[in-house]
Amino acid sequence: MVSRPSLLRRAADIAVASDPGLGRLQLGLAGAGNVAACMLVGYGLAVLLHAGAQGTVVFMLLSSVVAMIGTNALVDHRIKANAITAAYFPVAMGAGLASGTLLAPSQLASLVGFVVVMFLAVWVRRFGLAYFFYGFMLWNGYFFASFLKTTLGALPAMLIAIVVASAVVLLLSCTVFRRHPRRTLAAVFRSMNARQRGLARACIALIEAEPGSTAADRASLAVFRARARVTEAALMSDGWAAHAPALPEGWTASTLRARLLELQLGFDRLTVGARQLAAANAGPAVRRTAIDALGALANANLARAREVAASLPELASEAPREVQAAAADLQRGFSVVTSVPNRPALSRAVQENEPEFVPAAGLVLGQLPGMPSVASDVDPRGGSWNPLTRLQFATRQAVQVAVAGTLAILVGSLISGQRYYWAVIAAFVSFAGTGTRFDTIRKSLLRVLGTLTGLVAGVLVAHLTNGHVFVALAVIVASIFCGNYLMRISYAYMIFFLTIMLSELYAILGEFSDQLLLLRLGETAAGAAVGIVVALVVTPVSTRDTIKAAQNSVVAATAELLDTLYERTLDPASVTSDAIDERVIAADNQLRRLILVGEPLTRYQIWENRPRAVRRRLTLVANVVATARSLSHAVRKLRAAEDELAAEIAKVADFARTVAGVTREGALAPDVPVRTGEALDPSTRAITLGLPTQAYSALDRLQTLLRELA
Repeated sequence: MVSRPSLLRRAADIAVASDPGLGRLQLGLAGAGNVAACMLVGYGLAVLLHAGAQGTVVFMLLSSVVAMIGTNALVDHRIKANAITAAYFPVAMGAGLASGTLLAPSQLASLVGFVVVMFLAVWVRRFGLAYFFYGFMLWNGYFFASFLKTTLGALPAMLIAIVVASAVVLLLSCTVFRRHPRRTLAAVFRSMNARQRGLARACIALIEAEPGSTAADRASLAVFRARARVTEAALMSDGWAAHAPALPEGWTASTLRARLLELQLGFDRLTVGARQLAAANAGPAVRRTAIDALGALANANLARAREVAASLPELASEAPREVQAAAADLQRGFSVVTSVPNRPALSRAVQENEPEFVPAAGLVLGQLPGMPSVASDVDPRGGSWNPLTRLQFATRQAVQVAVAGTLAILVGSLISGQRYYWAVIAAFVSFAGTGTRFDTIRKSLLRVLGTLTGLVAGVLVAHLTNGHVFVALAVIVASIFCGNYLMRISYAYMIFFLTIMLSELYAILGEFSDQLLLLRLGETAAGAAVGIVVALVVTPVSTRDTIKAAQNSVVAATAELLDTLYERTLDPASVTSDAIDERVIAADNQLRRLILVGEPLTRYQIWENRPRAVRRRLTLVANVVATARSLSHAVRKLRAAEDELAAEIAKVADFARTVAGVTREGALAPDVPVRTGEALDPSTRAITLGLPTQAYSALDRLQTLLRELA
């Protein structure tokens, strides 16, 4: 009888697994706390400067904007880095305020300036992550000055408010809301463990499903996604390992990486075994035992999982060959996953002499890089006659934003001559954090969906809190927390709570009306439509082109891993295990990037696409990486040179580069012929302690998978 995890345990696992490192929780708490503190400080500053009722509102709004942007920008655990970033907040926002104030008297000049500022706000992203936020500061400063008709005399007081708010956000980000690297890494580990239990539950569902049924198809997709989430957590752990204070006592970054990759190998075996068993004609005893072992793993009972899985090979000894292979893979997987040591025995000298460690994926704001990091190197669609296609990614997006902003002003003005800026905002943010045209379209549609549902909730909440200012302020702070916490799950959630927050803000200012909110919906829809059109027409980056480029990057990274294994096979002393680990996890990171851009297309969209074909392609590439990892595990155990094996690895490496469409001079030794089409035959090879046979078998499967990709 399989022991099923309780609903409470599963709910806890889902919550922990969805937030590796507790980054979303941290962001939500910091956003709410920073905004509340800055609103209070802004109010106090307005009273101190006798700013009056309107000045008080302006000070509180300015402080809140600085708080919201600063919350996302100041997430580095290093105080000095945060201080340098925050020091330029007043410069960026002040430049926007000054420009908007100087151009405000002329309507035409103000609108032209608006478009120019939008272009600059996106163009400066090319200089680094901090400039992404400086661009937002610049844009918001110009927006405030233009639509509040700020005078030159009011600028000094507003700059003081910005400086004070920046100081408050910096203080809170470096104290109350500062990230502790070691606690963050521990939270990432907990998330990875929860994701591993989720993978075990997905494997159970796959084995229990009827082969070929819709349930089996859904379960297979769930296994793929769960496996990708485990890899994502491992890569995030690798990223945090680059920060020395994050490492647990007794660990080095390299030993942590080795443990992560060993666990990855174990879960490769589990996933392959579960898929084989689900597709094979296995007897009920084998299936029950496998499900029992996976259930124990899902309940974090590692000892029982290992004990139950140990009997799988014997139970399957009389079964067909594919069932025996599945049982062997499952048993090996459980053996690895349940026995990898939690702590290495390292001397202090080893820890202190750790070589420079480079993570596979440099973290961005404490998280793995998103879609723009994948699409930024992909050439946009367009003929050679179009000079825009030759621009850098940030410059192309700046041009897109300028065009979208101009059209949004024109379309939005037709709806409302006073509120057209809502359309401009919707068009502007369509290109924030997006890389492909599909990504821009999806974000635009989610903004409209979040606005629509937020309007309904906002009207209800505003009526309930009418006349209760402190309750309304509490709702605003709570909405900021929820929006920040759920933003990385779906952009629609953030817009939903942002709309509720704006409803409460209008109610406090005495400007709330159902008609005003409906006008905002119309302007937002218009701006989103403009963003979609521009994304489709002006230097569009195709999602399918991006997927193809990402796939080639995975195969190229696999070829580089094979090159390293080739050198190790020729001379085991010439290549360290750390060098192999570095290549393996680099391939893992390239696979993560491919899944990031391809996963949305595994579902049916409004327009025609082939999700099953995309899922099959992603699974195929994931198997390439898993097989290369298995090969590296076999090669690193060799104690003597294997020239024949090295020659075969060199052939497959050359074939991988052919599939990826890349070349590398001097990749093969001059006397090694290139015969990429010749199939490997492990049965004809010499056997030394079983290792070359295992390596040839993995190499043969890798070559077969590459042929399917070609």
